[in-house]
Amino acid sequence: MPLRGKSRLRPNALAAVLHAIPLALLLAAPSTVSGRQPASMPSGIASNAAACHAPAGWNIACLRARYSGPVAGWPAPTIDAGVQWNEWAPVPAVASPPLQWTAANLGQAELAADVARPAVVALGQMLFFDTRLSRKGEVSCASCHQPQRAFTDGLPLAVGEDKLMGRRRSTPLYAAPFAPSLFWDGRAASLKKQVMGPLHDPREMNHDAAGAVARLRQNDVYSAHFLEAFGGATVAASTTSTPSTTSTASAASAASAASTASTATSAIDADRLARALAAYVASLRPEKTRFDDFLAGRAEALDDTELLGLHLFRTQARCMNCHNGPLLTDHQFHNIGLSFYGRRNQDLGRYEATRDPADLGKFRTPSLRNVAQAGPWMHNGLFPDLRGLLRMYNAGMGREAPPADPPDPYAPRKSEHIKPLDLSPAEIDALLAFLKTL
Repeated sequence: MPLRGKSRLRPNALAAVLHAIPLALLLAAPSTVSGRQPASMPSGIASNAAACHAPAGWNIACLRARYSGPVAGWPAPTIDAGVQWNEWAPVPAVASPPLQWTAANLGQAELAADVARPAVVALGQMLFFDTRLSRKGEVSCASCHQPQRAFTDGLPLAVGEDKLMGRRRSTPLYAAPFAPSLFWDGRAASLKKQVMGPLHDPREMNHDAAGAVARLRQNDVYSAHFLEAFGGATVAASTTSTPSTTSTASAASAASAASTASTATSAIDADRLARALAAYVASLRPEKTRFDDFLAGRAEALDDTELLGLHLFRTQARCMNCHNGPLLTDHQFHNIGLSFYGRRNQDLGRYEATRDPADLGKFRTPSLRNVAQAGPWMHNGLFPDLRGLLRMYNAGMGREAPPADPPDPYAPRKSEHIKPLDLSPAEIDALLAFLKTL
């Protein structure tokens, strides 16, 4: 059986090891943009690439001609056989089928209705930034998902109450409204389940739903907001006849006030707490960028280096196999060689949720929207800078496990989409420049 991973990861030390690897071992490419043809490219792409590639280097004017106009007229990307992919497009204002909400998932219909109600979204936003949800009142959802950091926290690993460190990096949230499952390992089948996960995690909020609800019920402001967002039981008249004395009128008034207060308090429960938080997260959209302007037809939105990076992203760098569609993610799980199988920092990823050996070492493909603000990168925050990450991709990433005799049936298998890329340093620079426009 697979080994259990240790509870704490030391990403800074691991990153230092990676940065100590000689550059020559990470980059098998010349120091300038030469006229060489990309190593592997489907025949449908080769003619497009060859037209813009000459011994003197890349012909940017040619690339601009190829990538002018609507996206539908651009050169087709390099896609491996069998990969289901979607073309780039603006992020939809509303998450709708087939991205997520289907007749088979009635919970998503409830979420769709909640997102359309401003009072529910506003309540969810209040809760998202409120430390009352944690046991000691030390952290909120926004402690790990900060808007100015693309709803991450800038840390290699999430840190919760009592400064306890989690096993993985805080996940960016922009793709959450569109994803069929949540967390790095996909263990939550809906946003409603996902938002309550940190509440119960001892390394995050270290609380429980009952305790959080009891605390919120003590707050008159929350009682009013829950009542406005979700309504409550109708307050029945305490009497059907007109009071005939001052004493009975006072008693009726007191009873009515008590009933109203009870109704406001009972409007708060764990289900509505989860619904409000899910509605707020589902309302989030990434900031518009120069990449969006380029998709909309503004050719000047990207400079020459960024345009070359876009072309490389779609072709030689093979990024479109996983980072496609409006959110630049396929919402799937892949093993890119970073499970640290059999070692101290082992994390088996998707396997921990499914117990399917085929999922060993697989992690969710993150959205690349606003990616430059979302570091450090990878599920374990291993890479403090994007350039180092691109160098590892260029080298074909790491090796999952050394050969064993007899073969280890649980050894994770790295995705066939991960291969050495033969990008030059200048091409890596271009790819990095493009990522910063997303």
